[in-house]
Amino acid sequence: MYKLIPAAFAVIALGAFLTLDFLGYRGRVVELAALQEATVVSDGHYEEGQGPSYVDHLLSKIGMAEGLPDPTIETAKIKRTILRDAPMNSYFATPSEDVLAGWERIDWNDSYHTGFGWPDGMNDPHYPEGNPDLAHEVAIYLKGKHSIYLRAEYSEPTQVLATRLKQAYWVVDTGRDLGRLLDSRPRASYFWTNIKESSRGASISNGIDVEHFHKFEGVHFLTAKSSAARRDEKMRYIFASLAGGVVIKLRAHAPEAVIKEVLETIDIQSLNQMQTLPSPLIAEGLNDLVIDTPEAWLEAHGFGEGYEPPKAAHGTDVGHATPKAPKAASHGNDKKAMPKVHKGGFANKNCASDGQGKNCKVIAKAH
Repeated sequence: MYKLIPAAFAVIALGAFLTLDFLGYRGRVVELAALQEATVVSDGHYEEGQGPSYVDHLLSKIGMAEGLPDPTIETAKIKRTILRDAPMNSYFATPSEDVLAGWERIDWNDSYHTGFGWPDGMNDPHYPEGNPDLAHEVAIYLKGKHSIYLRAEYSEPTQVLATRLKQAYWVVDTGRDLGRLLDSRPRASYFWTNIKESSRGASISNGIDVEHFHKFEGVHFLTAKSSAARRDEKMRYIFASLAGGVVIKLRAHAPEAVIKEVLETIDIQSLNQMQTLPSPLIAEGLNDLVIDTPEAWLEAHGFGEGYEPPKAAHGTDVGHATPKAPKAASHGNDKKAMPKVHKGGFANKNCASDGQGKNCKVIAKAH
């Protein structure tokens, strides 16, 4: 009789383990299925073809089958993939009684170029990839006499962007306070370089007289004039880079307060988290789980310790020429190397006139 007691305890312990393990398995299935927009059937399995059964899950513990993805890194990657798969303009607000009341949002139409000019990438030599997917990147907002063109673009980071993020990641990793970085305000040319690293286009190439416009959710928006515009043009050009690859471009026939009203409805948090290297200084910052770090990204792309950049005739804002970025898996905009820039900001020796305005090459100090 007493000999059966250890066996009974073993059975009870095994039953408790299997119960808890199944509940954990089912919770993971539900989580992953929700992420992948799959339907979970009553027995706790994915729909057919969506993933392993519980038996496979058990067999995976001894290496005999493929189990569920790791509950940390793989889940985070799935969430990021979902953010990237959504249209970029889905992170712009849809007007309602509570958000942008009185505004109307419409899709881009080529006829609107008479009011806003052609979007970057439309027969644009600065876009070697060809015409962009404006239906998924642009939204037009209308209210009375006010009209705003809003666009978000995505590309992989570059060496300059990854290098600039290293300090902020280090502060987070060592548990230090981000306050000093959050309160700092580098020159507009610093953020202008981030924008040029994130995207290309005629509006950026023609940008002059760059100034700070607005800071929202940690994102510094810049305003610029266009050297190609008529002298009597009143349209405002606004740009921002989220530092890890996402850039926002806005053109507006509207006053400053109205433009800010629209900017402050952008889902900055989601746009930041979809980046390969989210910025710790934007919105809610980094998640508890960091998929990749600037150091790891730089190492993986050949910019790690021991990398020696090629010598350049003119210095850039990080002290050397920016090498051509590797081709991204998708949404890449970094095929074309950036032009060299001269030191000295807006001094006359760095500016040229084309008869319609000044076009100056600017540079920020290294950080």
